[in-house]
Amino acid sequence: MFHIRHALSVGAIATSLTLITGGVWAAEKPTIQIAILLDSSNSMDGLIDQTRRQLWTVVNALTDVRKDGELPNLEVALYHYGNDSLPADEGFNRQLTDFTTELDGVSEALFTIRTNGGQEYSGWVIQDAINQLSWDNDPDNFRAIFIAGNEPFDQGRVNWAEAANLAKRADVLVNTIYCGNAESVERDLWAAGAELANGANFNIDQDRAVVIPPTPYDDDIRRLNDELNQTYLPYGAMGEQGLERQLMQDDNAGAASVSRSIAKSSAYYRNSSWDLVDAIAEAEVSLETLEETALPEELQGLSLAEQEAYITNTQAEREDIQAQIRDLTAQRESYLSTLPTDEAAKDTLDYVMIQALRSQLARKGFVLPR
Repeated sequence: MFHIRHALSVGAIATSLTLITGGVWAAEKPTIQIAILLDSSNSMDGLIDQTRRQLWTVVNALTDVRKDGELPNLEVALYHYGNDSLPADEGFNRQLTDFTTELDGVSEALFTIRTNGGQEYSGWVIQDAINQLSWDNDPDNFRAIFIAGNEPFDQGRVNWAEAANLAKRADVLVNTIYCGNAESVERDLWAAGAELANGANFNIDQDRAVVIPPTPYDDDIRRLNDELNQTYLPYGAMGEQGLERQLMQDDNAGAASVSRSIAKSSAYYRNSSWDLVDAIAEAEVSLETLEETALPEELQGLSLAEQEAYITNTQAEREDIQAQIRDLTAQRESYLSTLPTDEAAKDTLDYVMIQALRSQLARKGFVLPR
């Protein structure tokens, strides 16, 4: 089965987003698909900010996942809903990316979201996510929705139970994350929606500030990240834009810069739509058939053998830098394990997503070490 995934540009909401392909590398691997649906009404600035910062924490938590001994393919899709800037006849919701393996596109889309008052139609956005996204149809793969919000779950003309049943028939788990008072009666329907679609329900404090303790290894990880960026070779029509996106998302990461750098050292960080090293590794393109003008400046005018040697050396350099980051990450994690546990961090988005994924992936035969 062969699927090419892409992220869709969003007109006025995200005019800078471009098509992002998933690639041949993704075609034969076990697949994890995660669709994130975020309430972007006025009170949800904290939720959006948590997601921006904690995307990389969730990715890092999945880097040791295996199925049948193989690293799976990770695809993420993104919607926002409950926002008056979106068309009423579309349920005040908008797809920001289809499933993509290129996580910089997801991060870029998150930073296009601006909260605004609106009607939070949870059933409608779940239904649209099921009908619109490029879900893989292999029953052995993992498919899940995470929907977060703080308004009644039964708003809008699409019945929440019908939407949950639609997801269940498609073998898509629906995890609901209620961002209001844990004792509120409104949470009951959020929990019922998750139960109906075989998912889990959580309660978080969307306004809790994300605190990332500093470690003695952070500066070296950031330095290596800068070196890692030098190994990316933009090619083709999307090359320069992809490189600019990468650097912009480094800046956007802010306090989460170390988490993002760690994610960039993993096999989940892929950019075959614009980086020639990844594109060749994933058999997206061939040096023999690429036009001279599509090549990075460094390769123009070189013989085919010289181009191949350059790519090989660049890939080896990248892998060496990534290995150094992973070594420092292990030391960083050991250091963090000696610090007092922050119990408050357990009611943030990344924590509940990781807890759900641990148990739910296991039920699909994916192995996630503790």
